[in-house]
Amino acid sequence: MKNFIKAHFSGLNNQLGWLGVILLQGATLPSMIDRIFGNGEAATMPPLSMVLMVWAGLGLYLARAIRQKDVVYCVSNGIGLALNTVLMALIIFP
Repeated sequence: MKNFIKAHFSGLNNQLGWLGVILLQGATLPSMIDRIFGNGEAATMPPLSMVLMVWAGLGLYLARAIRQKDVVYCVSNGIGLALNTVLMALIIFP
């Protein structure tokens, strides 16, 4: 476990990668949380086109990460695709 953490979380490249994960996921997460856990009022949702473009980009990044066997981007893009799929469903099926 210690070797895994050292291999995947140490070094500037990996730290920048994880920071990018947090920032990218944070782009649409607040509106999704507001919609799911809000107090019953209509939440302001991001445009569907933005969510589709983020979703497509994450899908392409995931394909690239799988080919390169990059754990940071495989994990982050998998999470991002799942969360953005939920967000897309909330926009399409209110």
